[in-house]
Amino acid sequence: MKKLILTTFYTMTLCSGIYYMATGESFVTISQSVQLDQAAVEHYLATEVMAPNFGGEVYTTYKILDTSTTKHEIYVWALIQEYVRESDHFEPGTGMSGPLVLYVDGEADSFTISGHESPRSGDYYPDDVRRMFPLYAELSVLPHPISLGQKLHDQMEQKLSRSQLVKE
Repeated sequence: MKKLILTTFYTMTLCSGIYYMATGESFVTISQSVQLDQAAVEHYLATEVMAPNFGGEVYTTYKILDTSTTKHEIYVWALIQEYVRESDHFEPGTGMSGPLVLYVDGEADSFTISGHESPRSGDYYPDDVRRMFPLYAELSVLPHPISLGQKLHDQMEQKLSRSQLVKE
C-alpha cells in the first residue's frame, strides 16, 4: 500500500511538471479565477469584437471556458449576432461564433478588458488554438463544439425574445 501511494505521488508530480513545461501554467492556476464582471464582458463583446454592418443592434452570449490569473486572460466561446428590427420582428445581420481570448488589464483598479484575439481560420486554426489557449480550453475549442454553439444560439433567442417584449 505504501508503494502504491508513493508511486501515485511521484506520477502526479511528474505529470504536473511535464504539464508546466509544456504549457507554462501549473494546475493551481487552472483552478484560480480572474475576477469577472459579466456586464463588462458582454459590453466588450457587443461593442469591440464585431461591428454591425446593417445598422442593427448587436447581441451576444458566451461561455467561459477557462481563465488565467498569471496571464490575465479569459478564454470564451462567444456568439455575437447583429439583429435589425423590421416592423414586427428582428432579422439577423452580421454574426460570428467562435473562441476568443480576452486580455484583462491586471494593473487597473476595476475590471477592464484591454483587448482580444481570435484564432485564424483554415489551416492556421489548430496551431493558433494550441498557442492561445491552455490545454483544458483547447480541448473544448478544437473540435468546433456543435452542442455549445446550439446552446448559445438558444440563449440568444431567449435574449432576443425578451428584448422584443421590452420594445413593444
